[in-house]
Amino acid sequence: MARSLLLAVLPALMLAALGVSADPPPATAPRHADGFRDAAKPFLQTHCVRCHGPVKPAGGVRLDDLTAADADRWTAVRDQLRDGLMPPAKEARPDAATARAVVAWATAATGGRAGKLPNQGNLIPHELLFGKPAAAGDAPAGRVWRLSPDGYMGFARAAARGRPALTQPFTLIPERGIKDFDGLYTIDEPSTEILVRNAESIVAVQTAHEIKDGKVQGKNDSVREFVALMDPAGEPTRAQLEAAVRSQFRTAIGRTATADEVARLLGLYDKCAAAGDRPGAAKTMLQAVLLRADAMFRSELGGGGPAGPGRRMLAPHELAVALSLALGDQRDATLTAAAEKGELTTREQVAAHLRRVLDDPKVEKPRLLRFFREFFEYHKAENVFKDKPADRVKHLPGVLVRDTDRLVLHVLAADRDVLAELLTSDRAFVNYTTKLNKQTRMPEPAPADVLPKPDPKRPPDWVGGVNHVYGFEEWPSPQPVQLPKDTRLGVLMQPSWLAAWSTNFETDPVRRGRWVRERLLGGTVPDLPIGVVAQVPDDPHRTFRDRLTVTRAAACWKCHQKMDDLGLPFEQFDHYGRFRTAEAVLDPEATAKNVDKKGKSLGRVTRGAVLDTAGRIADSGDPKLDGEVRDPRELVRKLAASDRVRQVFVRHAFRFFLGRNETLADAKTLQDADRAYVESGGSFKALVASLLTADAFLYRTSTAGGRK
Repeated sequence: MARSLLLAVLPALMLAALGVSADPPPATAPRHADGFRDAAKPFLQTHCVRCHGPVKPAGGVRLDDLTAADADRWTAVRDQLRDGLMPPAKEARPDAATARAVVAWATAATGGRAGKLPNQGNLIPHELLFGKPAAAGDAPAGRVWRLSPDGYMGFARAAARGRPALTQPFTLIPERGIKDFDGLYTIDEPSTEILVRNAESIVAVQTAHEIKDGKVQGKNDSVREFVALMDPAGEPTRAQLEAAVRSQFRTAIGRTATADEVARLLGLYDKCAAAGDRPGAAKTMLQAVLLRADAMFRSELGGGGPAGPGRRMLAPHELAVALSLALGDQRDATLTAAAEKGELTTREQVAAHLRRVLDDPKVEKPRLLRFFREFFEYHKAENVFKDKPADRVKHLPGVLVRDTDRLVLHVLAADRDVLAELLTSDRAFVNYTTKLNKQTRMPEPAPADVLPKPDPKRPPDWVGGVNHVYGFEEWPSPQPVQLPKDTRLGVLMQPSWLAAWSTNFETDPVRRGRWVRERLLGGTVPDLPIGVVAQVPDDPHRTFRDRLTVTRAAACWKCHQKMDDLGLPFEQFDHYGRFRTAEAVLDPEATAKNVDKKGKSLGRVTRGAVLDTAGRIADSGDPKLDGEVRDPRELVRKLAASDRVRQVFVRHAFRFFLGRNETLADAKTLQDADRAYVESGGSFKALVASLLTADAFLYRTSTAGGRK
């Protein structure tokens, strides 16, 4: 009965978080009338209205009557023009500068709202955010957003003292890029069932007890205040019940319960206890706290004091949770205590506590590494199936991913020129782990994987270990080790990243180039149109570069010109991520001759084809960056030295740590964060600190509701 009652009241527990909205208001008439008259309208007349006029408009889209105030149609025009889909190839093409000017005007005219999905962040033209010094914009609207899977599990494991095997209840979008975004997730029925089961498991640990000599005694991981409610023969006092509620509130919510909240939960206890099972009623009451909306959602509505016209600062408790979950997966106890003492009421106080957390190596900050995982996405190497390599050199993607994790952490520990180092470092961790030295009782570097000793009775399964993938015959020490000269640099030439951006059997210069276009240049590439099959000809006697020329067809090139030349330099490596100087292709003549005495084929024969690693950066938005490159090393060095690439990196950091895409109102926040990064010598901590003390993080509009 208690469980059914809990399920019945659960929607009411969540209603406050799920029933409010903080979406920005619809865009009204654009403020830039001059831009419409001088740029947008002439552009429509020159490039659009001949096909999209009043008589049989192409695609049913009419643009001759488009006014400055028509935000919906201007958004569609902007997207088509930005992605190079319009005007069509057979029509006169506008020059790039003119097209960008119209896209910029349309973006501003429609309110500068970014798409909700993480991969839509680049829709705001870069020039509008970094083109000129920006003044402080409007504070963002308030929001209520679901905990990330890691955030939920961090709180749940802490509540359960790490004992029961809990189930992760939340799903994530399958889209590319950053996952923990506001406005994308709700809690559905399957998740609710898992949440209830988890709450039951947690409370079972918290109330674990035994009865000896007629007395209830707790176990190692039980909570004293909760065990006191488990006596089946006794009736708990109101003071005991209130103490239990307040204790659970601090565990689940991270703050003190109000008198009204305590009263509501005691009312639930009374309803359940009416059936006669007082310990069961107490457990239901404790589970209800774990299932409150503010245990599973982050509330950032601006409950603090006024901070100027139309804005309010986040309440101290809101800030404690926001800062904790921006850097880690649990509510930081010190931040919670600071909030209760009133020490999170000014920007200066927030900055001081933030510096403490960032500088203290004992405070776990897993989201720093997670940002780089989601930015580079090298961890996806473990999801790409590979056949056993023909040369019997081990491919262990899990080891490769952990090697790159170690490299990222090494660069973060130095905290100097972080982005440039990650793109151009000539050092790496190779097949690396640590093992405990039994004599010193200290961890020491060791190979993560070791080849088995050869069996003289059978040929070896493997002739090369993971270190061979990096170009080392033997496991190198000490580490990080300098890589063989003129082979690989930085994360984009780590075997993990190369394997992550490959297919099961081949390299993938198209997706590698798309990654560079979107993650480093801040560009956009339209998704593959429905009905189009993207397939490179299966001609094994030709190099992949040669086969990829199929994308030069007019229907393909308008998108592939943004990707292919950026990804082709990485043909320097095979699909396992190994450096190569030639590409193995089929030798038809030698294969035809490779037969036994009876004419039966003995298998394919390959030859080494000349490897072309040239590429090109084009239409990057930075004329100094555009141009030809000889190989992947020249490519990444140019990218690492670019102001635009650094600024795009700052944009991605904004999205990750603030949980949303940037808007035009965030230009000053972005510019300030970029300046902090540059002036600190490329400190990632300084960048994060700037973002987490910015107006965009600290303040909300005073009339804001929450987000659906």
